Amino acid sequence: MSDTKKKAARKHRTTQGARDGAPNLGSMMKCALCALPITAGVGLLLLVIFTAILLNTRDPGRYHTAAGIGLLYLTAFFGGLIATRLYRRRSPLLCGLTEAMLLILLITVAAFFLPNEWRSATNGGLSLLARLLLLPVSLLGAMLSARKRTGGRRRRR
Repeated sequence: MSDTKKKAARKHRTTQGARDGAPNLGSMMKCALCALPITAGVGLLLLVIFTAILLNTRDPGRYHTAAGIGLLYLTAFFGGLIATRLYRRRSPLLCGLTEAMLLILLITVAAFFLPNEWRSATNGGLSLLARLLLLPVSLLGAMLSARKRTGGRRRRR
């Protein structure tokens, strides 16, 4: 095959791929919104696991706050990971931030439906800080998800 034909074939492949899967804000938001229910499902699964672990302790009420905070951050981590994977490992910073903002919005709206006794027991400043810490945790998940695999040795079968 001549050099001009190779160049033409390569040029056609790159323009075709750029047109079909070009990253833009709309497709990124779509992936982040699709990742939100998946993240909620992962959070519910983690909640069941944490509840089973807590119920096997002597005093389950003693550790429920720490387990809840850990569960919140694990859910945010997996949310960033899932959003970046759905977006084909592109723009992990944007995916992580978007997923974290959607989680913060979801948690804030859900907090309005809590009973008054629960709302008055939580400190507003600490609650805000706990929600804002979701941003770096989600970014960490997104960055780890976007890493390229190292070209280690392949095993022959």
